[in-house]
Parts: sequence; C-alpha cells; structure tokens
Amino acid sequence: MSEEIDQAAASLSNNDILAQLTDDKSPALWLGHYSENDVLHLLEKFAILPALKAKGCSFPFIIIEPLEAFAQALKIFNAAASAENLFAEFRLREVSFSHPNLVAGASLPMLKIEWLMLQNPAAAFSAERPPMPGQRHPGLGIGKRALQLLVHLARQNHLSGVLNFPEFFHNAYLYLDYFGYCNPKLKGVVLALRRDFYQLSLAELSWAIYLGCIIEAHTGKTYEWQADALVLPLDEKIKQCFSPPEYEQVVFQAMADSAFVLNRKKFEKVFS
Repeated sequence: MSEEIDQAAASLSNNDILAQLTDDKSPALWLGHYSENDVLHLLEKFAILPALKAKGCSFPFIIIEPLEAFAQALKIFNAAASAENLFAEFRLREVSFSHPNLVAGASLPMLKIEWLMLQNPAAAFSAERPPMPGQRHPGLGIGKRALQLLVHLARQNHLSGVLNFPEFFHNAYLYLDYFGYCNPKLKGVVLALRRDFYQLSLAELSWAIYLGCIIEAHTGKTYEWQADALVLPLDEKIKQCFSPPEYEQVVFQAMADSAFVLNRKKFEKVFS
C-alpha cells in the first residue's frame, strides 16, 4: 500500500439502512455529514481547488445533488451547472462489506466509491494522452489528491478502508500501488495482462480488453473484464490480509497460469 496516500489523510445491507435511519446523519448533507461549505474547505485542504483552477475551472462551485435516500452526488462545475462545465463528480457511500479473504469474512465498514469522475472538459485528447474507455474528456491528473481526500473522509468517519470495484482494466491497474485486491488471483491476471502486452500502451490494452480483442491462450475464449473488490485498507488487520506469503503465492501462481494473445485483426479493425 502507498504510505503517501495512507498518511495524507457489496451493496447496502439491511443493517446499513437501519443504521442510517437511526443515526444523526442528514440526508441533505454529503455522506450525511458535510455541507457545501465543509466540502469547499476539504477541497481546499487537499489542494484540489487550486488544481482545478489551474486546469481552467476558474469559478468552481459545487452542488450536492440527491440521488436517493441518504445518497448524493457531489458535482464540481465551472461557472454554470451544465454538462460541458462539469469537472468532477463523486458518488460515495458508507457500506458494510465482507469478503472471505478479509478478516475471516467479518462485516467491515467501508467508504465505497460508486462513481468517481475527474475530467477537464476544456481540454482535448492527443496522441500523447489518448482517451481511455469510459472517458469523454482528458483527466485532470489529480487522482492522488482525490484518494487522499477519500482516505481522510474514511478516517474521519471511523471506517476500515476505501472500497472500489473498477469498471475498466486501466483503473484496476492504476490502483495497484494503493489498493489491495481481495481476490489475489485477479491481481495475478492483471499483472499477466500487462506482462503479455508490454508493447501496448495502457490505453491500447484497456481498449483491447473492452472491445473483446484479448484471447485466453489456454482456452481460446475471449477474455472479459470482471470488476472485483479492491480495498485501500486503513485498519491494520485488513492490511495484514494483503501481505502474507500465501497471498503473494496465489498472485504469482495466477500469473504463471495466465497467458493471453491479441486478436490483432479484430483490434486493428475496431480500434482506430
């Protein structure tokens, strides 16, 4: 796990709903705790607002948009609340999460990332910075600061970690330094994919997976990305789940057992 991130700062169960209905959270506040002024203070504290202004978000303002009971989207716009002025969106939720590989399957309070978008609508993609799957605009380059904010929120609310289910391969790969893979086999597969396609850029590899151009060499089947649980642990007992030799042994065995080839004809046809 990254000490820099750590130091800088599953689904909703019946127990989650009961706890939210009986505690002192307000559904009008972000995560039940934070007003718009509180959020602005946090964005300033973690140098996110200055970074946004440097990227062209000269007049940032936020909206806490209700989605459902006790769930809100935090959106950061420039000057006007419109799609073309949207620079960031955070959809987070406090959940109880359990996994057989974490602390004997105990129920753990987590801050779940349901949606996190950081984009610069005023910028254009280039050969040096091509789009990744799921991107409409180039990123902002502030992912580490956003993670520092999430770690702070989780700590402040006495949660055990930050939970994420990466929608795309490139997200999972970029999270390698910060998150632990609850399923060590998935980590081995991610590393094997990068090993077998070192000649491709991360964007090209992510598109090849997304477009169904990667073949499992042993079976001949098309490889399909399956989002699985990643955890940035803040609890020492959870951290220990990702460090024993047995965990790394499973990772290395999964790497050894995995082999992939590119359907180059299909890739060249659909990726242009």
